[in-house]
Amino acid sequence: MARAAARMGTAPRILLMAGGAVSVVLGILVAVLWHSPIVEATGVPELVGFVVFRGTEAALLWGGAWLCVRGWNGGPAPAEG
Repeated sequence: MARAAARMGTAPRILLMAGGAVSVVLGILVAVLWHSPIVEATGVPELVGFVVFRGTEAALLWGGAWLCVRGWNGGPAPAEG
């Protein structure tokens, strides 16, 4: 059974898109600029740091994209289908 899309006001949509944008930017900064310093600062083995921190970066990027799409598509008249 298909789930009905919830109607959403403008303010929640803007907040979702803004939160998603912040998450994407943070994920890019962590992935590109801060990955090595974070791994070195925590003192974990390189393999563990790679897997855990790259997974966190991917979650930030994926989650931010999801928030942006949800905010964009959650308008007053969501598309059917």
